[in-house]
Amino acid sequence: MSNNEVNESDCCGNGCSNCILDNKPKPSQRALLAGRPNVILNYAKFKLLSNEPCNGDQQVRCLHFVYAESEDKTEQAGILDIPPGHHVMLRMDQQASPLLRPYSPYWTDFASKEFKLLVKLQPGGAMSAQLSGLQLEQVLQFRGPIGNYMHDASSAKNIFIIAQGVAIAPTMPLVAQVLDNEDDMSRVRHLICAKDLKHVYLRDQLLEFGKYWNYSSCLYLSQQQTELTSSLRYKESAHLGRLNIKDLAAQAPKGIEDAKIIVIIAGYANFQRDMREQALQALPVAAANIFAL
Repeated sequence: MSNNEVNESDCCGNGCSNCILDNKPKPSQRALLAGRPNVILNYAKFKLLSNEPCNGDQQVRCLHFVYAESEDKTEQAGILDIPPGHHVMLRMDQQASPLLRPYSPYWTDFASKEFKLLVKLQPGGAMSAQLSGLQLEQVLQFRGPIGNYMHDASSAKNIFIIAQGVAIAPTMPLVAQVLDNEDDMSRVRHLICAKDLKHVYLRDQLLEFGKYWNYSSCLYLSQQQTELTSSLRYKESAHLGRLNIKDLAAQAPKGIEDAKIIVIIAGYANFQRDMREQALQALPVAAANIFAL
């Protein structure tokens, strides 16, 4: 199979917003400019470097992988290109048929061919059962990248990013892509929906983003039971309750008013549907400019 070919067996069957059959892996402009192959375009082996709980929660794991070097000299000289907001497909071979699940890196390294995943283990889940027993140095197979959102930095935009729980992971590289580009005048509003502060993941990174002039974030905590003010960190903003139409309307742009509005939603399918409907009512955004991760 060539790097651009995908067959039916590559689909995990979970009805993903960005199905691999619709968003076939292909070399990105960055990989083409590098002039080196993207090692993950076909299923490739990656070794587990670390497996740590996130926020002390044993059911939410931060997994760090590095490319397990191939004997093929061309692949050894390759790069790992997973564009921001894109997914990778994990394949676990078993007796009946391969088990497939998509996951979203929250950090990648182009040259050293490493990436990190934020994974929530689901009780009774087939893949979760496999991942719960992972050992350091264990080798797994991944393929990608899968996705359809590409940021255009040539014109300023108002970008609303709405993330639910562990689905904050794919939104982090999207934010970093804007903030790391000094020529990008886009503004990012990062709206994070979680049960409570304990379930706000990658919080330190969010605080680092807050140092930039064109970034703002707000936590929407639906089940926070304890007093909130003393638990917040410097410049951290939070509301008790779920994100709703009124909240979204209050986040409407106050700068670069003429810039196009982009809405990116990451979460479970029903969350994506609800937030899409609310965004269309609360913001002057075109339906074509709302993307689901």
